[in-house]
Amino acid sequence: MNSAEVAQAFKLLFENFWIVRSKDPENYMFLRRYQTFLQKEIRDRFGMKLIVRNNYIQLLKRPPVLHSWMGENGFVSQLDYTLFCFSMAYIEGMDADKAFMLDELIREIELMKSEHIYIDWTNFNHRKSLVRVVQKMLDYGVIETIQGETEEFGKSEHNQEVLFITTSLARSFLSRAPKFYTKYETFEDYWLDFKENQHLEINQLLYQQLMMTPLIKRTSENEELFSRLKNYYHHMNPYFVENTLYNFELYRDYAALAIEQRENGQDIFPSRKVVDEILIQLATLCRELTNEKTSYGLMVLSLDDWQKLLVQLKENYGIYWSKEFSEMSIENLGGELLNRGKKWELFTEEDNEIVVYPVFSRLVAEMRDEDE
Repeated sequence: MNSAEVAQAFKLLFENFWIVRSKDPENYMFLRRYQTFLQKEIRDRFGMKLIVRNNYIQLLKRPPVLHSWMGENGFVSQLDYTLFCFSMAYIEGMDADKAFMLDELIREIELMKSEHIYIDWTNFNHRKSLVRVVQKMLDYGVIETIQGETEEFGKSEHNQEVLFITTSLARSFLSRAPKFYTKYETFEDYWLDFKENQHLEINQLLYQQLMMTPLIKRTSENEELFSRLKNYYHHMNPYFVENTLYNFELYRDYAALAIEQRENGQDIFPSRKVVDEILIQLATLCRELTNEKTSYGLMVLSLDDWQKLLVQLKENYGIYWSKEFSEMSIENLGGELLNRGKKWELFTEEDNEIVVYPVFSRLVAEMRDEDE
């Protein structure tokens, strides 16, 4: 398996929940052809497990450090996750090709939920939450629609006549825990038990973090880890360059994988979204600030300073923005930039202050006239 094929395999495995044979037979067979090599390489290098089945191939991804941005794309509320867990628990008990109605799923949810979970199907937001959940299940391929439209349930609680059928993937979605989930009192208990049963080497954790998170920030708790990154940089960087699409960049205050060219289907920063272009423009202004930084490269802005920065940002660059952003209020603009920046760990909000991370200072924008 040459380096280009390894890079292609890693991209497929790390950037997809799973590769389903019926939907993507070419990539499934490509991975299956190199199954033995990939399973050994992923186990030895990353300490991760590659599952190969007749109907799918999946790299089990369990990030060593949890972050708030790791939620499911498309979910917008805690209720989305609650209903998703109920729905997956319901279909996992079914055989493949088992038909069920939407109203049956709703009744099962009512039976499974505890008293402290409030669900009112006459509430539009609650119905839309279930619609998002069902759509996510369809996207993952664990169910298929036979008849009806789930979106109709969002319009009225009486529109429950939708027929689904489970697929062979239904029982494969939920991962296995060291013991039954019901044995854990809290998620923290489960997570501690899970990590203790992984038995990973430090370098395997580092490779995992670099592949699955935007960056590793230097903190008072991981000074030893950063020393290790410095010591192993000349071993790790050649590996990433040869076997992935990325370069390994290591600075005093953070480490990250970077890519030189954007490709379709990749979730990277900056993307071609307008909000990312505005963030780079904001970073350009941040570089000009004289605020003192902490020993870990953090720059702390008061909310007043943040507001002034946003006003200056709009004055300097607003003419280049789309209508949506150019007509946005300063408050809404700040909210959009904060949400996007938090996802990519560029900055965060703490105790009525904006904390700007070191990686943000590396970004710079240059606006040119079209005839230049």
